Amino acid sequence: MKTLDLGAIVTNRPERPDIVVPEEAAGRGRFLSGVLRKEHFRFPDILAQFEHLEPRTRKAHVYLLLSGDQAKSLFDLSGPFEFEGSFCTGEDMVETMLAKDIWPKPISQITQKEAIYWSQTSGEIGSLGVRARFLPGPELDSRRDTYPAWFIARPCFALRILANQDKEDAGRLAKYGFSSQDVYLSLNDGAKASIHRYPSRRRYTSLRDVKSDAYVVTVEGFKDPLIAKRDVDALLLLASFASRERSINEHWSFETKEELIRFWQFNIGKFRKRYEREEPLVQRDRNECSAFLQTAFDKYSAASMHQPLVEAAIYALLNSKTTLELEIAHLFSAIQSTLYFATQFPLNPKKRPRIGVLYHEFLTVHPNVFNGLWPLVDRQAGPPLNDLRNAIVHGEAFSEKEWLALSYAGEHLRWHLERIILVALGWDVEKSTVSDGALRLFNAYRNWKQECNQLVSRFSPP
Repeated sequence: MKTLDLGAIVTNRPERPDIVVPEEAAGRGRFLSGVLRKEHFRFPDILAQFEHLEPRTRKAHVYLLLSGDQAKSLFDLSGPFEFEGSFCTGEDMVETMLAKDIWPKPISQITQKEAIYWSQTSGEIGSLGVRARFLPGPELDSRRDTYPAWFIARPCFALRILANQDKEDAGRLAKYGFSSQDVYLSLNDGAKASIHRYPSRRRYTSLRDVKSDAYVVTVEGFKDPLIAKRDVDALLLLASFASRERSINEHWSFETKEELIRFWQFNIGKFRKRYEREEPLVQRDRNECSAFLQTAFDKYSAASMHQPLVEAAIYALLNSKTTLELEIAHLFSAIQSTLYFATQFPLNPKKRPRIGVLYHEFLTVHPNVFNGLWPLVDRQAGPPLNDLRNAIVHGEAFSEKEWLALSYAGEHLRWHLERIILVALGWDVEKSTVSDGALRLFNAYRNWKQECNQLVSRFSPP
């Protein structure tokens, strides 16, 4: 018998113990023994089984196969737990799994005259990290020194248009005389990122049903995998903004010569898709979209102190599951946060400047950005949006007749916010779908003054 330093035990086949498990366990993933933890509690020698995991797995369960004493100890405890265990996959590799935010189902106690029975339990996993370590041998000797990192991302317009062709697509286009040049984006520390389609197949379907409905961001030449992860998250945030639909990275992995490390983030719900007649924020052109992402990434990376403010503002833009009044309040707050980023105003939680100060400082550098829009704080063209926001946060109730005016106000706040972010990220508003020419097609842009008059009585006095 040989004991490894990661806790896994390799034995000859006759020496392996016989363990009885439920019948349904036959269709799941691997078994492993490890430690279940919760704050000051620690339960060793827990036998667990994970579901089969794929890069696109969005929900996963862990099944705890408990003894009677273990079930008694866990009976009165609730989640979240974390589980860590390791096992040997062969002669050349040992895997360690760390699952966090486990919320197991309550353990049931069934009392009868002849015995007390305890139920097994299972629970959803919040996140999972798997570290595979290659042991000395032929497998380790055959591995390269460097590998690219890759990140599975949910689809959005920017990823679709920037995805490089695979060999099959390139061959099909070349047959008809077409070609497309691959797109690469520069990241920090000299790393390069490229986007590819990720083929996936629904369970119980044939190979004919394989679809490329996810995308992989591949990063090469990185020095620190955590920096690469941070850069890809920034790219996906900016791609979501450009697409007007949210993308996120739920699985990522990287390799060294000695290790393969994989991470999953589970239980993230579905995101709203872009409406059928809603255009992306950037033009439908591959070169334009690539240029925007590169320009925006460079600007965003250079302002690390204000990055959380831009993130919150973009999430406010992409969130539509609120009432109209609450959406207006959120968008107005997001505008104030973005003006911090655009003006690089020093952050001081004890003394925050009023939005009018930030707004006018922004206008001194970009005086014509808001031409044609419902004024934000200026009163020269009528009551500004700031007064409407004040009425909402102070509990003013609005009637059904005023719904159109409120919806127009919400659209103008979105256009204000999108224009500020575009300018702050170094992009020309005229090369977007919130330019003056593009917005002239919308009634909310042409007729806002008429609806503004419907809300005059609701506004706070000057």
